[in-house]
Amino acid sequence: MRFHPDLHLKDLSGRLHWPHRPGAHTDIVTHYHSVTEDAEVAQATIYVSAVTAVVLLVVLAGISFGQEVMHWLGVN
Repeated sequence: MRFHPDLHLKDLSGRLHWPHRPGAHTDIVTHYHSVTEDAEVAQATIYVSAVTAVVLLVVLAGISFGQEVMHWLGVN
């Protein structure tokens, strides 16, 4: 597999990491997030994490309860 010669991994890593790397290129417009936007992103991240944890706990409880029911019914 060959990479395109114009592909620079440092530039790509700068695009992936947030906040953006300053000084990579002067012609690229960087976007800075306000404190309010950062707070909204943090709140959404916590909400998604909490919902994911609750769903995981419900699934694990369902599996555990299913195993107990099979044990009560005598299924091997």
